[in-house]
Amino acid sequence: MSGTGPVRALLLGEGVGLLASAAAQTTVAWWLAARGGGADLARYGAAMAAISLLALPLLSPLGDRWSRRRLIRLAQAGLLLDAVLLALLAWQDLYRLPLLCACGALSVLAQAVLLPAQASLLPDLVPADRLPEAIRWRRGAQAIGGLLGPALGGAALAAGGVPLAALLNVALFVLCACAAWQLGASTAPASHAAATGWFDDLAAGLRAKWRVRLDRWWTLAGALMMVFLLPCTGLLLPLRLQSLQLSASWFGACGAALSLGVLAGVAGGADALIRRVGRLRAIGIAVVACGLSIGAVGLCDHAMALVLLFGIVGLCLSVTQLVGQTHRALAVPHAFRARMAAGHLTIAQLAAMLAPALAGALLLRWPVSVVYLSLAAAFLGSGLLLLAVPDLGRFLRLGPEDVKDWYGRTYPEAFTGTQR
Repeated sequence: MSGTGPVRALLLGEGVGLLASAAAQTTVAWWLAARGGGADLARYGAAMAAISLLALPLLSPLGDRWSRRRLIRLAQAGLLLDAVLLALLAWQDLYRLPLLCACGALSVLAQAVLLPAQASLLPDLVPADRLPEAIRWRRGAQAIGGLLGPALGGAALAAGGVPLAALLNVALFVLCACAAWQLGASTAPASHAAATGWFDDLAAGLRAKWRVRLDRWWTLAGALMMVFLLPCTGLLLPLRLQSLQLSASWFGACGAALSLGVLAGVAGGADALIRRVGRLRAIGIAVVACGLSIGAVGLCDHAMALVLLFGIVGLCLSVTQLVGQTHRALAVPHAFRARMAAGHLTIAQLAAMLAPALAGALLLRWPVSVVYLSLAAAFLGSGLLLLAVPDLGRFLRLGPEDVKDWYGRTYPEAFTGTQR
């Protein structure tokens, strides 16, 4: 995308950051599995999920009090420090679960500062009419990072074990830190003066998220969809492939197809559908196609067909993610962007925690093929709830200029503390 240096630096930092995080997670998971087994993996995962669920909302006022560029730099420095500490542990072959959890906690806290700041900074750097293009590039960079990160981490593990993989993580986070320093100095003042208390700010952000009726139901319906979708693309996939006696290489192929489907949507597929049928109908078509593809995974027994189905799922996800994201970013009042972004991320994190628990409960009753069919039906049902969100169609028909601060104009009581 043509644009200013800060925009390119932000998108580069996000893409390389996701790649680095995915590679780091692969490295840590491998080390935990090799030295501590399933018990340590479970303890580590539970601890990181709990810290993340608390850190995202509790740190959310930062992005609306302080310079978001400064917060991004601080967070990237924290991630680099975490990578250096992990590399030192790996090169000393010092495996201690409490030390790994402490490093993981540092990473989670840094991400809790970084993600809302990144999400809320982009609308400040890009004119409203160019924000859709910037978001497409953001999604493309994220898809590439998610695709290459585990592959790079796995290659480093195969070539030199955990120490080499940890050194690779340090190099990647150095690139992220360099990109953060290219954002330049902020020309705008801090989002608002910190005249109110921290928990007053926190409560105001949560209250705004709840009182904006459109955003509340949109977020809850989307989270419900993710509860049913995430097991189908993660936990259940290797079980489904094993039930068909397919090798692990097909697991990688399905994951790659998912990312490539997202990239196809970002490259123009999503925009073509939106231009042809409109934003609301595009969401409906994508939801139906995604649900049917998930159900077909439970019925299909041909490996290449499964790969194709996951490509379709990725394409559909790109449509649902790109439709309306520009509108939601512009509609939030500037002083609430980081806190409402953190609220959205927290609910997504909660959905990601509930998804494997639901899948595990269903697997106790039914075979994996039937679980796929039941989750596909539930996904389609929750998609209908999304399409029934009040004012969604009217909101999506607005132009980029009309949607600016739309939440503030339509739901002023959500941002002033008065009751509706």
